[in-house]
Amino acid sequence: MSGSLVRRLPLRGLYPVAYRAAHGEEIAAVLAESVQDADRRTAVREWAVLAAHALRLRTRLSSRDPAGRALAGAAPFVLAGGAALGAVHLVAGFLLWRSGTGVVPALGTVAQSAPWVAALLGAALGRWAVARAFVLVAVVAVVVQPAGPSLSADSLLQLWAAMGGLVLLAPPDGVDLSRRGRSRAVACSIAAGLPMCGIAAIWLGLWPEDFANVLFPPSVQVPLDASTAWPAVVMAFALLLHLGDPRVDRVQAGGVALAVLPWVAMLPPPLYYNTPLDGHDLLRDGAVVLALLAAATAAGVLRRRARLAGAVRPGASDLA
Repeated sequence: MSGSLVRRLPLRGLYPVAYRAAHGEEIAAVLAESVQDADRRTAVREWAVLAAHALRLRTRLSSRDPAGRALAGAAPFVLAGGAALGAVHLVAGFLLWRSGTGVVPALGTVAQSAPWVAALLGAALGRWAVARAFVLVAVVAVVVQPAGPSLSADSLLQLWAAMGGLVLLAPPDGVDLSRRGRSRAVACSIAAGLPMCGIAAIWLGLWPEDFANVLFPPSVQVPLDASTAWPAVVMAFALLLHLGDPRVDRVQAGGVALAVLPWVAMLPPPLYYNTPLDGHDLLRDGAVVLALLAAATAAGVLRRRARLAGAVRPGASDLA
């Protein structure tokens, strides 16, 4: 039954013509073998894996294409940033519930935030398929959020959805799941999330309901505005490390820049309590993110050249 079901689903036609001509028989053989003794659910899952591979090839987002390699390089750090944001929202949601502000906003925040943290845990264990599944749950939770009060501003929810899209589009076979790669992603998430959690916890009880209309003194407002750049600083440092490592593919290393760009839509302050994102915020955050990208790229390229030159010199002297 599973074999007949899979045969009715389109597959070979999803692949590009050239790839289908070269590997069509192999594709059919692999699918037939994988569903030979499988139940219906397993057969559909195996078909979905091959169908996703076909669509990545057709859209040039496979691990062999530059765009796919860039997305694969960015995905662990986009996930790290989303998990950091999720941790902040879990802290804020818990404190709001404890303070009696409302259970519904806090529960909605948990539904949108907890899957990101679970996804990072899955990636840290080397289970990228599990991580992608939790990210999909998080994106769906954002898209189908019920009407009514929410802890998050719409612009922040859109930021989360965009980050989830980047993770889901990345080719799984191109993502760095080495121990070093997983450690860097987790370290980035902790470095970005802990300070934001601290600020949210400290400021939560001090913010009035009409926060957007309150004018803080410069000694308070400047640090709050500066805190919006912190996640971008962490991701820019990750970009510098990757660009400066000669062992990392340059396209994948450059793709880490995609993990910096979403933070243009970051909101001041870190609680994100229905604070609208206006043009001034976008211009300020955009200028900061572009400056960080430029500095990290320049420093990373110089570091890579210096390390390559240092590796070549001993060989040259031996030959002499």
